Amino acid sequence: MLAKGEKHLFAKNRSRLAGEIQENELVVVFSARRMPRNGDQFFPYRQDSNFFHLTGIEQPGSILLLKSTEAVLFITEPSHHTSLWEGSQLSAEEAARRSGIEAIRWVDDFEQTMGRFLARCDTVYFNVPEKMTAGGIRTKDADYLGEFRATYPFHRTRSLKPLMEKLRLRKEPEELEYIREAIRITGGAFKRVLSNLQPGQTEKVTEAEITHELISQGARGFAFDPIVAAGANATTLHYTSNLDTCRDNELLLMDFGAEYMNYAADITRTVPVNGRFTQRQRACYQAVLDVMQEHIDQVRPGTTIGTLNRIVAGALKEKHHELGLYTAQDLEEDPRIWKRYFPHGVSHFMGLDVHDAGGKDTVLEKGMVISWEPGIYIPEENIGIRIEDDILVDDGPINLSENIPKDPGVIESLMQQKEKS
Repeated sequence: MLAKGEKHLFAKNRSRLAGEIQENELVVVFSARRMPRNGDQFFPYRQDSNFFHLTGIEQPGSILLLKSTEAVLFITEPSHHTSLWEGSQLSAEEAARRSGIEAIRWVDDFEQTMGRFLARCDTVYFNVPEKMTAGGIRTKDADYLGEFRATYPFHRTRSLKPLMEKLRLRKEPEELEYIREAIRITGGAFKRVLSNLQPGQTEKVTEAEITHELISQGARGFAFDPIVAAGANATTLHYTSNLDTCRDNELLLMDFGAEYMNYAADITRTVPVNGRFTQRQRACYQAVLDVMQEHIDQVRPGTTIGTLNRIVAGALKEKHHELGLYTAQDLEEDPRIWKRYFPHGVSHFMGLDVHDAGGKDTVLEKGMVISWEPGIYIPEENIGIRIEDDILVDDGPINLSENIPKDPGVIESLMQQKEKS
C-alpha cells in the first residue's frame, strides 16, 4: 500500500533530476541485484537508494530510463512460475500507480527502447561512482556500462552520482515524515530496553528486544547493523557481534536505527546496566551531554560538518582535561592525544542511507538532516559513551529525536520504575 503522498514524492524527485539534464542526455538506472546467500537462498532484498528515490519501486530486475521530457519504467513480466515460488509481482498498473510513471514496459523491451532513445541522445548518465575501482561487488549498472561502451563507443558516458547527491541532500516534506516515523519507532525500542535491561542479560537478548519493537511497530528492520555494546565493548566504535554479557556496574551503549520506507534513523544512547550511574560514569556522561547541548546551535545553514567537528573537538578537549584524561602539558607534547578519547567525527548526513549523500565540506542548507554525536571513550576504564540525535537543519536546529530520553536523571528514573513494578 502506498503511504500518503508517496507517488507525488517520486514524481517530484524525477522532475528535479530531469531539470538537471539536457534534451540530448539520457539517464539509465538499474534496480539492485539480489545477493545470493547459499543454494537457492538470497539475503533480504534492499533496493538501490537512487533507484528507489526516483521510482518508489522495490522489485528487483527493474530499469528506469529518464529524459528531460519523459520516463519509462521496465519491470519483469509477471509469470505463474514466479508467483508460485516467490509470490506475486507488480503488474503494469501497480507499477504505474506506485511510481507515477505512465510508460510501463516489460524488461524484454529495454534494449529496443534504449536504442530508440540513443538515436536522439549523445550522453548517457549511469548510476556508478565517478571513479570505478577494481574488486568488490559489481552492480548491474557497472556491468551494463561496460557493455554499453563496447556497443556504443561514440556516446559519452557520465556518472549520475554527483547529480543524485545534490538532489538527495535536501529532504522533501514526505521524506522528513518517513525519517520522523523511523525515529519514533527507534525511540520506542530504546524505552523497551530501559524497561527490561538487567545485569546478566546478554547483548544479543537486548538486540532481540529492540528487533521485536522495530518490527512490531512497522519498520522493515534495522537501517544498519545494530551496536549493542556493554562495558569495554563500547570503546570499539563499530562493535556489532553483540554476544557479550551486560554486567553490573557497566554501561551499555546502543547505537541503532529503524528503517522505515527505506529511510533511516540513527540514534545512540548510553545507559547504566543496573539502572544507576556510578559517580565516574555520570561525570563522563554529563561531559558528553554538555558538549552536545551547548554547541547544537552551531548546526545551522552556511556551516559544514568539518567546522562542526573542529568546534566539538575543541570542547571535548576541555572536558578531557576536567576528567583527568590528560594534562595541558600532555596535549602540548602530543597535540593529537585527544583523538584517543574521541576518534570519530561528530556528524554525517542521513536519509535513504544512514550515511547519506554529502561530505564534511558540504555547506549545510535548510532541509538537510544530519546526526549529532559527540562521545568519550576510555578503554582503560571500560567506559564508552556516545549520545546521538538526528537533526533537521533549519534557521535553528530542529532535534527530530528530542523525545528519546538522554538526561541521566530521567534515564535512571525510567530504569528504576521496573524495580517497582
